[in-house]
Amino acid sequence: MQIKTLPLLAVTVLSLSACSSFKATIVPQQNNTYSAVAMADNAKDALDNAVGKANEICKDQKKKLVVLNREDESKNDGDSALTQMAKSVASYVLPIRSDQDYKTTLLFRCE
Repeated sequence: MQIKTLPLLAVTVLSLSACSSFKATIVPQQNNTYSAVAMADNAKDALDNAVGKANEICKDQKKKLVVLNREDESKNDGDSALTQMAKSVASYVLPIRSDQDYKTTLLFRCE
């Protein structure tokens, strides 16, 4: 009986995760906290995806989201103005895009 329920549970979990419109990964942490990590082509979308996915987790628990910490990163962090300008020009010449230029990590808990 237990062997039959495991594949059903796996299919259910996969189908529920596919329903979410937020592109973020949730990682459980210590002391009932979680990290939501989202990557996108701009800072706003990365933040929206991290917050949206975190809200879904708390809503499933019938609790409210409490953000404890937020970290934003960009592939351009630390680049000189000349390097950023060269990347900008290169993006027009070679239209190769990455949808992961920005990363937001939220540390949160549900209360």
